[in-house]
Formats: sequence, structure tokens, C-alpha cells
Amino acid sequence: MSNTSNFRDAIREAKTQALVGPNVIANALPYVGGGLVLTALGAYGGLGVIRTNPGIFLPTFFGAIVVELVLFFVAQNVAEKGNNKVALPLLAAYSLLSGYTISGLIFVALRTQGVGIQGIGLAALGCGVTFIAARQIGSNLSEQDGMALTKTINLGVPPVIAPGVSKIAS
Repeated sequence: MSNTSNFRDAIREAKTQALVGPNVIANALPYVGGGLVLTALGAYGGLGVIRTNPGIFLPTFFGAIVVELVLFFVAQNVAEKGNNKVALPLLAAYSLLSGYTISGLIFVALRTQGVGIQGIGLAALGCGVTFIAARQIGSNLSEQDGMALTKTINLGVPPVIAPGVSKIAS
């Protein structure tokens, strides 16, 4: 590895993050679940806009996509600096806007024969069951399993934490 690489520094920094460690699953799931709830609220709001005033949905849809892109990069930058008190509300807004933008797809699914509300309900049920099972399975993992998962996550985290990595190998 090159001496000019900051890859090792990025790994060291990733290990100090609050979500990384033996309790990574238990620590992350409440945030993921909260994000899913906010996404559902955004989708519900988007469906309400489609139902009550369909003419404004498309312009607000494109506006929401632009704001989502901005929020993504701003939240990533804020999170890299370790300012979680600012990053969390930005990510909450991102989740709401994500729900709003997928409400168009949900609307199409609701009107599609063979999918409808049953298909959406089944998808939501499957998502909920997955997270309930993940929480249970995650709480049963040993510290060694958690550390193995942490090491796996750390392999993917450095490019996000330190996008300026100059070289991985010389």
C-alpha cells in the first residue's frame, strides 16, 4: 500500500463511528425502521396530493427529486464531519421526500390489476417481517459475529467516509 494513501486512516476513522461495533445490527435497526416510517408517511402524502390535486404532483415530484439529490450530498458531508445532530434531520427529510417520489409508483401499482392494495400490503408485510426477524437474529449474534459484520461493513465504508482516497494499492 502506498504511503500517500489515506485508506488506513479511513479504516481507523470508520471504527470510531457509533453504528460500527459488536452491536451494529441493534444500533442501526431503529434508524432504518424510523426511516421506513418516514418514507411511508411521505408516500401517503404523495398519494393524497395525487388524489386531491393531480395537476401539481408532477412539478412537485421533479422538485422533490432535486431536493433529494441536494439533501443526499449535504447529509453525507455533514455525517462525514461527525455532526449527527444535523445529519439526522436531513436524513429524515430525505426519507419523507423519497416516500413522496415513490408515491407515483405506488399509485400505478394500486391501479394495476393483480397488484392493487393486496400487493402493496404484502410488500409492506414482508418488509416488516424482515426487520422484525433481523432484530431478533441480530440480538442473538455473538460479539464475534458482530465484529465480523463490522469488518465486512468497514470494507465498504471507507469510500463513503473518505472519498478522497488517493490509492488503494501501489
